[in-house]
Amino acid sequence: MVTQRTLHQIENVSCWLLVADIHNFTPLSSSLETESLEALLGSWISACKEIIENHHGLINKYLGDGFLAYWREEDTNAEEIASALSALREIQCRNAPEFRIVLHFGSVAIGGIAAMGEESLMGKEVNLVFRLENLARSLGEACGLSEPARLNLGDFVPVRFLSEHELKGFEKRRAFYAVS
Repeated sequence: MVTQRTLHQIENVSCWLLVADIHNFTPLSSSLETESLEALLGSWISACKEIIENHHGLINKYLGDGFLAYWREEDTNAEEIASALSALREIQCRNAPEFRIVLHFGSVAIGGIAAMGEESLMGKEVNLVFRLENLARSLGEACGLSEPARLNLGDFVPVRFLSEHELKGFEKRRAFYAVS
């Protein structure tokens, strides 16, 4: 029997996008027993998920040693995003495990397959936040913001300008900021 899958209507929505990724996961995973690694990852993801959901966000995708989360602009405000970012930074200070956070703001296409109960985030802004996470990794920054995220957050989050960078697949250089 063939199951018919219906597509949710695709809509363009302004969203906050956050990527978190564990630093040096491969060496970490080879240095721990399976049960210890599972406990560490489970604890980390659970703590991050609780923060995101308590601030009206959703984790869209789990990426093994990281995740993609989002907040629809209509469901939140800059102060709440700043609060979520601050809470995630507190987890970073615990150093178990070390991880990076990158926050971006932009318009994404949201839709999905109803039978799978999942929404997909699509578009250049999703690609951009992952490119920015790679940039943060190469710069050794624990927490970074795109220019649109910095502008929308205003004075809620202290930042320092790093510089403008070329990113693979994007024509113009992008300003990038570290959270102080």
